[in-house]
Amino acid sequence: MPEKPTIITLQDLKQLPIGTQFHTVAAVRHTERKTGKTGTPYLQVEVGDAIDHLNFTCFENQQPFAFFQQPVQRFPHIVQLEGTVDFYNKRLSPTIKSAKSLEGEDYEYYLPKVLEGPDEALEDLKQELQSWIEKIEQKELRATVQQAISDLGSDFFDSVAAVGMHHAYVHGLLEHTVHVTRLVGALLPFYSDINADLALAGAILHDIGKVLEYHYAPEGIERTPIGRLQGHVALGYRLVHDAAVKSNLHPGWQERLEHIILAHQGELEWGAAVLPSSPEAILVSLADNADAKLAMVHTQLKRTVATQPFSEKDPGLNTCLLTQAVPDPDEGR
Repeated sequence: MPEKPTIITLQDLKQLPIGTQFHTVAAVRHTERKTGKTGTPYLQVEVGDAIDHLNFTCFENQQPFAFFQQPVQRFPHIVQLEGTVDFYNKRLSPTIKSAKSLEGEDYEYYLPKVLEGPDEALEDLKQELQSWIEKIEQKELRATVQQAISDLGSDFFDSVAAVGMHHAYVHGLLEHTVHVTRLVGALLPFYSDINADLALAGAILHDIGKVLEYHYAPEGIERTPIGRLQGHVALGYRLVHDAAVKSNLHPGWQERLEHIILAHQGELEWGAAVLPSSPEAILVSLADNADAKLAMVHTQLKRTVATQPFSEKDPGLNTCLLTQAVPDPDEGR
């Protein structure tokens, strides 16, 4: 029997010198077919494991080009890749020579190693979310929040929060929602002009439209047709509006809650339908942006190896993040 190749992590792969051959295992996150300037088709593929991710291009004369367009029988699609380290425009762009799907015992062995997910336990996040809902004193508003989540069933708890920017994994939306609500709850004691019930309800529901915007496909996380056509802000507005009507929420409270959903992106160029124009909407928008960016920071800190002082440029942060630990103040004295 041929000797099994040594499998390395994506993080270790990124430390290899150019020209080095490697074998790695990862889950397919996204696959997109494109056409070059000369009309030649190619694929852009993103794979990832529990810590890092890797992007590469497959051309039509390569085995992976056909492989990544075949129907997938199991999600997540876990693949073993053989390739050579290479760079394009000073960025890692490995040449993938072959790809195959893992099955059976190999699949089960690598499954926990390639799935990214929340740092906190799922049940703990669910319980904390429910505790925040119970803190909403206005009963029709509390019923609206509960109704909106119940209308989506388990999809709310399983949904991702994005394709790639932040919390782009199963249960990511739940984690992001709890974190944003924590931030809002922590700031409320400092600002008596803010209605606590509305701010908490808005924090919990601000991204609920993402349940309908994204779905899992064999190629990875994708936007749904309705997600492309309407976006999570409009979808979230509709979900919250329907839940408010079912719960007989006061029209004035309903208007303010819906405004939080419509404005939570913060800026029109970021996807907000309107600018935040109430105290509660401003608070939720700030908390949403803070958690999204700090989640990107957390991801870069995990991915960057100790020997590198800065991360790769993060498109969400628009910078290379300083990843070295804060020095011990007693050292060097």
